[in-house]
Parts: sequence; structure tokens; C-alpha cells
Amino acid sequence: ASPLAPPQRVGSAAGAGEPQLRSASAGPAAQPGAERERLTPSETAAASEALLRAMTPQAEQPPALPAFPKLHPIGQLHGTYIVAQNEEGLFLIDQHAAHERINYEYYYDKFGNPAEASQELLVPLTLEFTAIEAAKLADRLPQLEQAGVYLEPFGGASFLVRAYPHWFPAGEEQALIEEMIEWLLGEKKQVDIGKLREKAAIMCSCKASIKANQSIGLLEIETLLDRLAACRNPYTCPHGRPIVVSFSTYELEKMFKRVM
Repeated sequence: ASPLAPPQRVGSAAGAGEPQLRSASAGPAAQPGAERERLTPSETAAASEALLRAMTPQAEQPPALPAFPKLHPIGQLHGTYIVAQNEEGLFLIDQHAAHERINYEYYYDKFGNPAEASQELLVPLTLEFTAIEAAKLADRLPQLEQAGVYLEPFGGASFLVRAYPHWFPAGEEQALIEEMIEWLLGEKKQVDIGKLREKAAIMCSCKASIKANQSIGLLEIETLLDRLAACRNPYTCPHGRPIVVSFSTYELEKMFKRVM
């Protein structure tokens, strides 16, 4: 029987009325049918594991974020903030932070399997480093390869970039690779690939996003808001800054002393 099974009560051998405890795994003296079918070792291990999971406190899951509201754009403020509204009130959205969030989630998923997306360059990029940086970088080439960036020594303190993912922001490839390397060289401990994936996704998203003081039309604003609403976290940018602030209709009316 399973070591987790509780003991069973059976009558005494003398037939007295006082019940006694007897293990379910007792020998021939057990009542017919009292002995349970024995579990296999794998079943016993599975039962023990299930009990352990039940007894182990589970980490609390963060509360689910509220759904992003459906917004109707009004326009732009200073070419930096999107002004929108719905029946609940007025909303201001930082267009750069919103686009960063959209791009971050896109690139973070892409970095989950970057090797298949790497393209070999017909003309490799050449990067120069100090002797100390080159020695440190040589030990961290495998981490870069896990992010889809392939370098090889080119004599002295130089390296050639042989390949990188084709979805890197166009025109920003070399600058992005240099930033990734700079971050890698700045890490004193063993680099965690998950952390590199996150940092690289942030770098990509920042370079690929629309900037402040950049005019966009209503159709572009609507597309941006729809894509933001589909994000896993549409409320903060990858750096933790807020994307949207809002004023309820009541707050607006109170500002103008329409209500008390």
C-alpha cells in the first residue's frame, strides 16, 4: 500500500468490541478485502510528489492587468502625446513609450529563437576594441550567438560580425550590436541568456520606435492604439515609465467646478 494511505480499523482477534488499528499491508490475518492493491514504485513516487506540491505554498501570481480601454483619437499634443477619449474621460498617451512597448514585446519574442533568423553578411562588419575588451569578448561570443549575432576574431583586437538576425532595426544594426557588446562587457557575473534577451529587446525597441516631436496622422494613431491594446502589458514601457495617464469625466468636471 502507499505509505501515505491511512491505517484501517479492523476487529480484534478475540472478537471483543474494542476496535484496533491494523495496517492495510498486514499479513494473512487481515480481513478478506481489507488489503488494498499495492501501488507500483512509480505510482507511489507520483503520489508523494502530488502531496508535496499540495503542501508547498504556491507563489502568488501578480494580479491580471485590466483590459486596455477602447479609445477614440482626437489628435497630437506637441507632436509627442496622443490625445484620445472615450465615455469614461480623457487620455494622454506617450507615443514613444507606447511604440516601445509594442516593439519590445515583438523583439522579445523574436529573441526567443534568433539563430534561425540570422543572415550571413556578404560584407562583414568590422569592430575594434581594446586588448582587454577583446580578451573578455572572446569568452562571451557564445552568449552573443545565442542572441543570433556571430562574431569571429580578425587579428589583434578586431572582430568581424559575420551574421545577425534579419529583423534587427534597419540602419541600426551596427549600433545595436555595439550596444549589446558594451552591455555584455559591463556584466561582471556570468551572463544569463534570459537577461541578454531582455536587454537586447529593449535596445531594439528603443531604436525602432517613433520619437518625440514626430508628427503622425489619425490613421497611424488608431493603428498604434490598436497594437498597444493587444500588448501583454500596455501600461508601462520596457523601462518602467507610464504609457498613459487619464482624467475621468468626473475629474474634468470637478476641475471646472461643474460638480462639487
